[in-house]
Amino acid sequence: MVMVDIPKPTPAKDEALIRVRAVGICGSDVRYFYGENPWALHTLGLDLKEEKAFILGHEVSGDIVEVGSEVDGGRLFERVGVIAFKGCGECYYCMRGMPNLCAETLHIGHDGRWKGVEYPPGGYADYMQIWADKAHPIPSSVSYEEATQLDGLAVAVHANERGSVSEGDSVAVIGVGAIGLMLSQVARTRGARKVICMDTIETRLRLARELGADHVVNPREVEDVSEEIVELTDGIGANVVFDTVGEGRTVKTGLRSLARSGRYVSLAVTSAKVELRLTDIGGEKSLTCSANNLYQDYPAAVGLLASGKVRVKPFITHVMKLEDYAKAFDMLANKGAHDTVKIVLIP
Repeated sequence: MVMVDIPKPTPAKDEALIRVRAVGICGSDVRYFYGENPWALHTLGLDLKEEKAFILGHEVSGDIVEVGSEVDGGRLFERVGVIAFKGCGECYYCMRGMPNLCAETLHIGHDGRWKGVEYPPGGYADYMQIWADKAHPIPSSVSYEEATQLDGLAVAVHANERGSVSEGDSVAVIGVGAIGLMLSQVARTRGARKVICMDTIETRLRLARELGADHVVNPREVEDVSEEIVELTDGIGANVVFDTVGEGRTVKTGLRSLARSGRYVSLAVTSAKVELRLTDIGGEKSLTCSANNLYQDYPAAVGLLASGKVRVKPFITHVMKLEDYAKAFDMLANKGAHDTVKIVLIP
């Protein structure tokens, strides 16, 4: 990654130009930095590589300062967050209301496939263009820093829907970084009676408790994590397990922690090979993933954040200047040593 000066973008006729006020560093940004394409792995099941440079950053909030010719000028200076992707609108998946699975999706902040655009847009910049209908107003009660987490919160809303979390469920979350902490809170808003959070970093477990988890488990301190989950759920097992880590051991642990008819939902698909016993899915257990989110999940996330039902400020552990990006990425790569959960950059 390098910091360079580029021309100020000019919005197309259906776009708005945003002055970026804050941008979060997503875990997927770090994976892109190390040469992965987590979107392709998670959405298409393909290990694709980016071929063109682009500006990182999709957890964006800011102000609309210019609009294209087809956009209502009344939107100028609106405080907004961004829905950071747009499906093609014509394919099998888009026509069935699943733009999150569209192979031709264009993304803000992690996509070099933009045609006719010298600098594919992203939020690690002073200004960023966005489709005007994907710039969503945010209330004054939500700070710019908090609004950067709306993208991840929309992901958590969608994942809870994928896991069919409902009244009375027991929910276990493997890995409580920012996404895990939001998954657990959204589950509670859907009526989960018991929420169990797992991580190896004590700072994150402390935050999980602060944000409403009933139990926290450090895998390094128990002999068998799945047995611990079963015991904490009255010998039944979790109805839903969310896995934000995506390693072979967490997949096995997650499946073996489930109650019969339980749902395991992966939010971190990688190309790793995992050897399972078919008995791990016995008892009508389901194994699936949750890819991205639907457009309507974003306004749902705005409502949860504005109402205070989900809190994000406690886990924004660092707010740094954009020019300190290299230090920020190093801190995230060594998060255990820095008590880092979420870093927000300010241009």
